[in-house]
Amino acid sequence: MGSWEYFVLLSYSFPIGIGLALLIQKRLPFISKVILTYLIFTVLVEIIGAILFNYRINNLWLYRIYLYVELIFPSFFFFQQFSKKRSKILLLTVVITGVILITLTNVFDDWQAHASLQTGITFGCVAFIIISYFIEMFRMENVFSPFKDVYFLVGATLLLGHSCTLIYNLLYDYLVVGYFGDEMLKILNKGNLGLILLYNLLYSYALWISKLPRI
Repeated sequence: MGSWEYFVLLSYSFPIGIGLALLIQKRLPFISKVILTYLIFTVLVEIIGAILFNYRINNLWLYRIYLYVELIFPSFFFFQQFSKKRSKILLLTVVITGVILITLTNVFDDWQAHASLQTGITFGCVAFIIISYFIEMFRMENVFSPFKDVYFLVGATLLLGHSCTLIYNLLYDYLVVGYFGDEMLKILNKGNLGLILLYNLLYSYALWISKLPRI
């Protein structure tokens, strides 16, 4: 890992630090505690993955486990935001189907190989959940200040993140063999690190605006 990778990994301290500070002050609402838990788990996965990489141990299996978190987190986060019972049932159906499909593909796949198909399944489910929430938000005319809405910010961040991850994973096999040129993989890796930094800044902002008033 280079200095840039360490800096991006360190950037997780921004949202986690804000979340922990608000938690200590008892100003962190429940839904933001969910975000904080997700971020802590994510950075632990990143650290373990980096350690395995430095010791030249295959860490692709770790990503397969993390995909379950990537699917369950948005479903739990947005569940209460759907006003209709049938919308909640549909959300649960999509998530359960996604978990089953990911598990089946993992069973018949090599855990040391890249999880492109599993990433596609996760993206489809997460995109459905978030876009459904956006439709619900506009239908309820709850769009006066979307950039001051925690759910909108987290949804937009997740949708951007999963879209970029999907593209990267679909191209991964071509990138590692140099199909697009030797420099393209390095460029995309740097772009991915820059996006992680952006995500952490957005999560920091989302946690900050979610804070409860002082008692």
